[in-house]
Order: sequence, then C-alpha cells, then structure tokens
Amino acid sequence: MELRHLESFAVLAEELHFGRAAARLQVSQSALSQQLQRLEAALGEQLVIRTSREVMLTDAGTELLEPALRVLAAADRAETAIRDLRSGLSGRLRVGSLGAGLNGPLPEVLTRFREAMPASIVELHHSGESADLERSLITGEFDAIIVRRLVDHRLITSRLIAQESFVVFLPTDHLLSTRDGVRLVDLAEENFVFWRRHLGTTFHDSIVDACRASGFEPSVTAYGDTLEAQLALVAAGYGVSLQAATNASVARDGVVMIPVLDGDVHFRLWMAYLETNRTPAMRALLRSAAPLLDALNDT
Repeated sequence: MELRHLESFAVLAEELHFGRAAARLQVSQSALSQQLQRLEAALGEQLVIRTSREVMLTDAGTELLEPALRVLAAADRAETAIRDLRSGLSGRLRVGSLGAGLNGPLPEVLTRFREAMPASIVELHHSGESADLERSLITGEFDAIIVRRLVDHRLITSRLIAQESFVVFLPTDHLLSTRDGVRLVDLAEENFVFWRRHLGTTFHDSIVDACRASGFEPSVTAYGDTLEAQLALVAAGYGVSLQAATNASVARDGVVMIPVLDGDVHFRLWMAYLETNRTPAMRALLRSAAPLLDALNDT
C-alpha cells in the first residue's frame, strides 16, 4: 500500500467522479484507475463501484476512508515537521537548570530562542544539584544545562552565562533593615538560615566560602529547603538569609531585601553542553545565548 494510492482513493471518495478526481490529482483517468486497482489488490477488497452513471463506495471503501484520511494527515504533518526542522524553524530543545538559572538568564535566552525557532518544542527541567544535571547532560537527557560550576569532562564545553552579586533578606525590624546596602562583615554576628548542603552543594559552599573570606564562620540556626521556606524563617526571626541577586524581587511580609556591597563576591552560573551536539535547536540556543556568553567570556 502506497501513500499516493491512498491519496487517489481519498480524492475519488470525495469527488465520486473519476474525471474530477483525476483533474485534482493531475493524472489521467486511466492512471487513477490503475492506482485504485493496485490499492484494491493490496487490500484484497473492492473499494469503489463504477457504473456508467455514478461512482459509489463499497462498504470496504466507506470503512477505509476515515483511517486513510488520518494516515494522509499524519504523513503531511511529518513532511511539514521535517521541512521545518531542515529550515531551522522547529526541533526539540531539552534544558536542565538550577533554580538560579530559571530566575536569571534563561528567560532572556529562551525568548530569543522562541523567536528563532517558533515551531520548536522546549522541555525545561529544574534540579537543585549541579552534579545531577551534569550526569543527565553526559547521558544525553539534556541538550544544555545551567549549573554553578565548570563541568570537568572532555566532551563538555562550559561557558559563563551569568555573574551576580549577593543580597541578604532580613526581618523588617532588624537593625540593618533600613540601610541601602551591607557588607558581609556586617553580618558576622548574625544567625543564618541556610539550605541543607545536599540540596545545593555548590550554592551552599559559595555562601560559606564568601563568609570565611570576610573573616567569619556563618552560624546556622535554621534550615529551609526552598526559598519560600527560608524567608518564612527569616520573617519569624530565626536569622538572615543570603541569596543570589536574581531573587531580589521576591517579596514577603515581614522581610526586607538589602544588597550586599562586596564587589568581589559573586555567584556564577555556567551553561554547559556537549561539543558534539550540532542539532538545529542547539545551534539556535547558542546563538540566542551569544549576547550573554560573549560579554562574560571575552573578558
């Protein structure tokens, strides 16, 4: 059974006239008859009754028409999908990211990507741990990942995509809450609300390292497994919470946000991808991220 035979049958079933059907298909009536005969031979059933006055579908022809139309529509969609893929308008992009990537550079990058490949399908997955994302990239589950560290693997390219400062969330009645900014050393005597380390090793260690570089070990008195949980603890007076500046717009009653002014303290985000990945979607993603990547990696 060939698609062109199904197409000829479907057009004939619609027109119920060999002359009009042949004209639509741009073939001769004899060629149309031959295609119909081949389809009937393949199925072992007569599909059409033709008299001198009319053309009618048999019961088998009536039964075939609906699935034939579905097959033809699916074939047309498949052809369109391949054509769009070849032209770079469609494809599938799978990205894994830490929460900081979702709040930071990814929306800007994906906006450009959508404009470049409007018919593409994007799968965006969140994970709290860079190591999990790295494993998924290596096994091919993701096309690209956003993580907090360079990926040490011979097949993977890592490029800096964001560099952001700290902010600190304080209770509204805190002595520092009216300041325009603080330095980390100003927080040396504070109690801190933290993530458990296994929920984000690199992020956790970045905060601890920054505090140590400012001359103190953070005193952790409470843990929250999400930003919302941590801010609830801050509002309740359990301590202060250091976060990346991408979270500066998060608002909660009982909490204020103050920028951390230490200019040499940053969170970094890296985009990592397999160097061998040359799909149209991956190439479009790299073009979409180029303004951020070029600005940070040329310095």
